[in-house]
Amino acid sequence: MSAAAARTRWVIAGGGTGGHVTPALALGQAARAAGDDCLFIGAERGLERRLVPEAGFELLTLGARPLVGRSPGERVAALAALGTSTLRAARALREFRADLVLSVGGYAAVPVTLAAVLLRRPLALLEANARPGAANRLVARRARVLFVEFEAAGRALTGRAADARVRVTGLPLRRELVAAFAGAPPPRAPTPPFRIFVFGGSQGARQINDAVLALLPRLDPARFSFVHQTGESDRERVAAGYAAAGVRGTVVAFERDMASRYRDADLVVCRAGAMTLAELALAGRAALLVPLTHTGGGEQLENARERERAGAAEVIDPARDTGEALLESLEKLVADPARLLAMGAAAARLARPDAAERILAECRALLAGPREGRR
Repeated sequence: MSAAAARTRWVIAGGGTGGHVTPALALGQAARAAGDDCLFIGAERGLERRLVPEAGFELLTLGARPLVGRSPGERVAALAALGTSTLRAARALREFRADLVLSVGGYAAVPVTLAAVLLRRPLALLEANARPGAANRLVARRARVLFVEFEAAGRALTGRAADARVRVTGLPLRRELVAAFAGAPPPRAPTPPFRIFVFGGSQGARQINDAVLALLPRLDPARFSFVHQTGESDRERVAAGYAAAGVRGTVVAFERDMASRYRDADLVVCRAGAMTLAELALAGRAALLVPLTHTGGGEQLENARERERAGAAEVIDPARDTGEALLESLEKLVADPARLLAMGAAAARLARPDAAERILAECRALLAGPREGRR
């Protein structure tokens, strides 16, 4: 068999947000490293439009639109776009001669997964959150294999306590981040000044920024040192807050070297997006989680609760004042360094740095099996 014939031809579908695009690109990197061919299909308005070509991959964009949480008029337009996009996706699958479609979720994935079902191409799903998104729920019954970060997601997608299609593989992470922690020593026993890394995603989070500003004047400046990623719009205001409180703080609008920040931190204060939690596990760091609750389907709160049950994090109760709750939890944790270490160790036990390779290997095994449903 020639090298070209031995290649697997992957279609990776989905996108919209960084939480979808990042694992998609990690899968593409692993496929390319194995010598396979890869086509990305996403939405015209998603982050993939910029990030996928920058990573050197072929991208087809569709006119898919979000449907959930939209007005009646927007839903009608989205359904019309879905029909057109499904036909385009079906044509792309045939022309690319796709062996398998791997959906990472998001509204951009819907027409591609429907096209895979119509053409009887093998379909695999990757679900990042403990509470699955609508795109993956829609076609989960037709998927041949379901890759998840949280066991709860497998139960939610299948409606069963156990299903042979579910694989708890974790989420694919950027290769450079995985390499940064390969063979890294465990965290040191924390001592004052305790090093706190605060961030709210690439754009920052006003809620987290405000909560930290409220607690700074009540901290002993000798006991804490912060690195705080704020987002561009809040950087000057937050920097002024650290200066006024006399607390050491490195305030940046955007952080490019996340590996170093994780490595240097005794405790991380952040949101509870699935990719963030997977990175915390890779780094083996304890976290105070402030889940985003006013958008989406409540998936961040579910993610956070799962990590709390695993002993890897504490969740800031959304019903409480964020600043007060954050101060209480912060003081309690730094008063018990052994617990901080135990939380970091619990997070590290959840790390799956080989997620991308495992997912591709499982898919290749699927393709090597019975050919029913492949065409």
